[in-house]
Parts: sequence; C-alpha cells; structure tokens
Amino acid sequence: MISHIRQRLKTYKPEGIYCVRSKWAGVLVPLLEMDGKPFVILTKRTHTVRAHKGEVSFPGGMYEEDDGDRKNTAIRECREEIGIEMNDMEIIGRLDDMYTLTGFCMRPYVGIVPFPYPFKTNPDEVAYLIYLPFDFLQQVKPIPEEAEYRGYVEKVPSFYYEGDRIWGATCRILLRLRRMM
Repeated sequence: MISHIRQRLKTYKPEGIYCVRSKWAGVLVPLLEMDGKPFVILTKRTHTVRAHKGEVSFPGGMYEEDDGDRKNTAIRECREEIGIEMNDMEIIGRLDDMYTLTGFCMRPYVGIVPFPYPFKTNPDEVAYLIYLPFDFLQQVKPIPEEAEYRGYVEKVPSFYYEGDRIWGATCRILLRLRRMM
C-alpha cells in the first residue's frame, strides 16, 4: 500500500494556492508499515498549546524565515513535536495546498518512517500519538459537523477514531491521501 502511494506521488502534480493575507504552514503526513499493514501517524495536541488545543493533527506548524521553504518547516516541526530525525524519514512527495478554517495556507508533505521507531513526543505539545490504520481510513465515511472559529461557524468533514474527532484540514488531507490509494 505504501509503495502504491509512493508511485502515485512520483507523478502527482499537487495544486498550489496563492497565499496573500494568510500565514503559511508546513505539515508532515508520516506513514509507517507495522506487521505488513500501513498506518498514518497523527498527534493529539495537549490542552496547553497556544493553538488547536486538544485537536488531532499532523506534526507541523507555522513557516519561519530560517526554514527556507515549507518542506523544511514540516521537517523541523516533526522533529520538535514527535522526535523524527530528518535522516530517519523519506519524504516521498506532497499533496495539494489548502486553506484552513484558522487562516493558514497549509502545504502537506508525505513521509515514510521506519518501524519500529523510537518516537519522542514533546509533552508540551503532544498528548499522545494516534496510529490510524489505512484499513479504517479506506472505509470511514466522514460526516459534516460544525466547527467554530472566532465566531464563524462552518460545516467541516469529520470522523471519529477510538473516541478522537478527526476533522477539518486534517480530515481533508486524509481524504486526499485516501484518493491516492
């Protein structure tokens, strides 16, 4: 399955977006194979972080000038949040850019992490890791649910995995990844 995604990303032409007023962010979609089955690694954010408290997300964050590009942002944030070193991961491509409800322009990259991997979560940012099986992702049917940000309410795609709500940009990235399978 992961080899299929690798092949698809080799020829995939991701759509970019023109980002004027929003801030850029880079995220990493970490994939790994455990006992012959593919998984996506997600983070459950703590309730003490500044933004996106308690939400399920990919490792990632806001672009900083020192990063040079959004790919380096995703790699830096992945190391800071879950302890994946750049040399231990293979970036195999990227997905379409997207806007988020919170006003970011997000660029998602897909990377392969070896298994087993000694993840080191940052306790200030990450409550725990979620190993989302591809089998589940292929069968889940997202439903539109309301999400509120600064008084603005929007219906966003959502689904639940082991009690955690996966919604918004994270859900949309997962659905785009699913279409590649």
